Amino acid sequence: MAYEGRGLTRRGFIGLGSAAVLAAGAAGLAGCAPQSRKESKASDKTAQADSGAVAKESADETRQTDIVIVGAGGAGMWAAVEAVDAGKGVIVVEKGQNVGVSNGSIAGGPFMVQSQLQKDAGITLTVNEAVEHIMDYAHWATNAPAIRAAVELSGDTIDRFTRDFGVATGLRPDNYGAGHASVRANFQSDPKDSKTQAKGEDRMGPLQAHIEGKGGEFLFGATGKALLLDNGAVKGVQCEVDGKVVNIEAKQTIVCTGGFLGNAEKMQEHFGTHVNPLGNILSVGEGIDMVKAAGGQLSTQWGIAGNEFTGSNQNANGVWNRKSAAFTIGIYGTLLVNNQGRRFSNEGRFANLPLALGGAISLLGGQYYAIVDQKYVDGLASGVDAWTLCGSDEVNWRTGSMTLKGKPLENVQEEMDKAVAEGWAFKADTVEALAEAIGAPDLTKTLDEYNGYCAAGEDGQFMKPACFLQPVAEGPFYALQYEPSAWVTIGGIRTNDHLQAIDAKGLPIEGLFVAGADNGTLMSAPYCDYEGYSLMCAYSGGRLAGKYAAAAI
Repeated sequence: MAYEGRGLTRRGFIGLGSAAVLAAGAAGLAGCAPQSRKESKASDKTAQADSGAVAKESADETRQTDIVIVGAGGAGMWAAVEAVDAGKGVIVVEKGQNVGVSNGSIAGGPFMVQSQLQKDAGITLTVNEAVEHIMDYAHWATNAPAIRAAVELSGDTIDRFTRDFGVATGLRPDNYGAGHASVRANFQSDPKDSKTQAKGEDRMGPLQAHIEGKGGEFLFGATGKALLLDNGAVKGVQCEVDGKVVNIEAKQTIVCTGGFLGNAEKMQEHFGTHVNPLGNILSVGEGIDMVKAAGGQLSTQWGIAGNEFTGSNQNANGVWNRKSAAFTIGIYGTLLVNNQGRRFSNEGRFANLPLALGGAISLLGGQYYAIVDQKYVDGLASGVDAWTLCGSDEVNWRTGSMTLKGKPLENVQEEMDKAVAEGWAFKADTVEALAEAIGAPDLTKTLDEYNGYCAAGEDGQFMKPACFLQPVAEGPFYALQYEPSAWVTIGGIRTNDHLQAIDAKGLPIEGLFVAGADNGTLMSAPYCDYEGYSLMCAYSGGRLAGKYAAAAI
């Protein structure tokens, strides 16, 4: 519950007003790191002076509460549920105008283990099995106890959506070959009709009502700008709301602002290339910046959850379109080349795990091209679906079997011609002319080698499965230009197993927790090959942060 209150004594304000401020103060940020769990008054003042990133000393309004949560996405909402259930006062700060704008309210559904849905269906996936797979996939570079705790909560979270909040849930098929009938939930009231999927406020509204019913408060249109520090301990957050500066003083602070998908400069900084944002672009990394400025340690895992449906291009009309051959050819296992016209991956791995490995592979390619010939385009235009056209291999293209089989594309040639007219696809009568059109002279040599692999039925370079080895030999020829695209970013603040932000020495920063896409502890890069894994991390991570923060009061 919130009320007007007096200001903190000896308060330090460390935050980031803009990228320019961050750059100006970067040299002094190391001075903000707690030397143990707290700083002395003198060193706190020195850090403020040196950092160049001092928040406003006076506020137009001050509120007080037990726990302030920055961000009302999947992590923030579940953190608030746990906090109010523990009897704590809560204020949730959200940049958007309602609880229906985040990825957590829109994405298809989370990975889960031992939900009632799975138990009723006889699905035997265990916590041990899931944790071992997740950790091995990440080469044990993520936080094992935190991941185990999150997985242990995952099934119960889905149960609660339906049992406690009346949001319908169901089982999604195992598209990626996890080995069980279903390892992921959906939010469909009709299992056979995806249009019945509860999204936005339909999904998160019941949680909001529960939180408010127990005294919690939401502050919409509010942007967190700075953490409030008192001798090294975090004591709340400073926000901007309708042009006003509002300080929310709290015993515990949970930062979960959703990563940095909407910040093109940060995307370029971490990934080295342009990435098209497909998820919530309100998330621009301010949460990560605030914690970093307060001495928080950054993770080593930086990546994206890629677009599993198509390629994308910022110059195209609509950026991406899952019904257009010009976009979808990019994830069908066709020949992919970089800007020099050379192969850079096993395209079959991209096709079979487009969300996980595809995201990482697309970053390696940067701006890259799919190369096909008229015979391939005519095959798609004949009414044959892509999975059948590429060889009907259920082992090496399970995702294609699950998602593309029996679903031929329409208007194939029209979509290809449209892409050429828009200038992000290229068409030429000869390979040499195509290479010249895209400025990639090595394309001719690459195609000679690739067509040799197709004739032999064996990829001697990257071992791509034979089903994807379609020769590119009958003109005219097409080059479709793509850029990486992402639903969510991976990477942020490193935390301990209780989701407390830690400083450079690994010590927890008092009063500060981090959850969701801002947390660099739970998700790995490449993205885990369990579908819905990031959403599970958001929901379960939020619950854990809410539990731990409440227990610390």
